[in-house]
Amino acid sequence: MAETSNKPSGFTFNPNGDDNKATTAQPTTVPTTKVEVEDLDSRYEDKSSVTVALVEHYSLFRRANRLTMPKRIDYIGSCIESSRRLAADKNETNKYFPNIVGIMPNNDNFLTRVKQYLNNIRIAVDEQGVTFDTTFIYDHKRDYLKIKAKIDEVERRYSMVNRNNLAELRKALKQRINELDSIEREKASYGMPLNVEDYIMYRHCLLYADVAKDMAFINSDANVRFYIKDNAREEERKRKQHELVNKAVSNYVLLLGDSALFDAVYTLYCAENAKPILTSVLKDRMDKENELHKFATERPDKFNKIYSNKDVRTLADIEMLIARGELVKSEYNQNIVSTDGVLIGANMSEALAWFKNPENISLVNAYKAKLKNF
Repeated sequence: MAETSNKPSGFTFNPNGDDNKATTAQPTTVPTTKVEVEDLDSRYEDKSSVTVALVEHYSLFRRANRLTMPKRIDYIGSCIESSRRLAADKNETNKYFPNIVGIMPNNDNFLTRVKQYLNNIRIAVDEQGVTFDTTFIYDHKRDYLKIKAKIDEVERRYSMVNRNNLAELRKALKQRINELDSIEREKASYGMPLNVEDYIMYRHCLLYADVAKDMAFINSDANVRFYIKDNAREEERKRKQHELVNKAVSNYVLLLGDSALFDAVYTLYCAENAKPILTSVLKDRMDKENELHKFATERPDKFNKIYSNKDVRTLADIEMLIARGELVKSEYNQNIVSTDGVLIGANMSEALAWFKNPENISLVNAYKAKLKNF
């Protein structure tokens, strides 16, 4: 679903203080001003567009003669699932389709004309792709904020899915599409698309099986002929990625000035990427710096997560103790035990808690002493 290119202004209500304590000052609140209320009640234009592009399945012959051959073109047709869903909601149908089919909902032929329209969709997609204006005008800004929050939550849950498991990702994508379609139906109660026909075509493509809604399926599904690009979301993704890289590079520079922290981060980098820790830590410092720099720029999210972890040094100690055989991590589960078989933790989080427990301070110091003597 396309995101707005207009950023909503902050609107918070945040009381501070504690009424239960007589010595504490009374909570102060920022009253909702008339301007803020009027702003939330005003119309709001969520500017957005979506592009549907061809998947580049080119034969060797077409590749070799691409400049002289006619441009490739393919068509998105109608489909039963899309037609059924787009005609199912009476509120949507009555609001959007009079502008398209040219008759009002009270006409006996209205629903028939709507179905005829949906059953005869034919969208030409050439090598430049086709862009739909999905701008939506809300009657009230508060409605936009409510809808955006729902969409953001759907996208947040989908982003948490393991992308290495295509079966799991496919199931999650189906749920995501269903949820987004449901939210789109709800929007009909709050406003109107700027370009109704473009908006309906986008909705159709969202439900059309041959259009990939996630780039992960372009090369894994032979039936996919098109893919959908949310232009605003793609720009936002690039912006966030750029910010992540900048932050990672900044953290990397700071890291170079702290040898102990550098060693800890490098150890966790090795563990994260299944590199042999004992041999890797013996590499030349410049080689290790180059590895971490590459990691920071290519996987800034993971690099920043390691760097920002307040327990990075303790976690690095645990990984080093496992690598040196002072602690044993099971090959078939996450259990971490001592060489005497004492359970340190059922996973790394529990092992970290064990190392931070004041009751284990003498044993932890003994383990750290062993690391220093290696």
